Amino acid sequence: MKLTLKQTGLAILFFLGCLATAVFLTINSIWLFDINISFLHLRTATGLTASQMHTDYVQIINYLQNPWKTALKFLYFTSSPNGLQHFKDVRHLVMINNSVGIILLPICGYALVSLNKKSLTWLLITPIKLMVVASLVIISLMIVNFNQVFIYFHELLFRNQDWIFDPNFDPVINMLPDTFFLECFMLFFVFFFGLLGLIYWLGKRSLRILHNNPQD
Repeated sequence: MKLTLKQTGLAILFFLGCLATAVFLTINSIWLFDINISFLHLRTATGLTASQMHTDYVQIINYLQNPWKTALKFLYFTSSPNGLQHFKDVRHLVMINNSVGIILLPICGYALVSLNKKSLTWLLITPIKLMVVASLVIISLMIVNFNQVFIYFHELLFRNQDWIFDPNFDPVINMLPDTFFLECFMLFFVFFFGLLGLIYWLGKRSLRILHNNPQD
């Protein structure tokens, strides 16, 4: 499947826009953590109540998302300097993601409306298929060996080893097991595929319009 220059540009635009949106939605899905408190037996792992863990998890999300919150302070966990540095590194990435989303979402919205009015949304069908195939490859790798993918993901994004938490110094990791992060990745792809699915549906609809009105 060869892409034209216009399709490539649109693909990059919508890929980044959908990526930023899916990441934002996933990070802010605090409900997923709340569900896992019982499912992953986090009370036993941490010795804290569900309310206490919820409170400190909200502290993490607020720190990652709120540009005016400059320090992460837990109410029920102690933290090492390396652990706090990792949260700071994650915060920088989240801020970049949010900035990309703020810039690109209006552009994506305008481009999508414009393409839809001209019945040209079909140009996005092939790029979306390629994105889905690539995503399915990543998902397959995660299912086969999530730990290795998780390690590679961190080595790719971070230049230090601060992401390797020692429960003795950063007990917060006890309420954030690998299974929870796997669920976060899966939720991300649900949001990502949902956004791509909407665009794909609009693309298919534009093809039907062109087929029914060939003179246009």
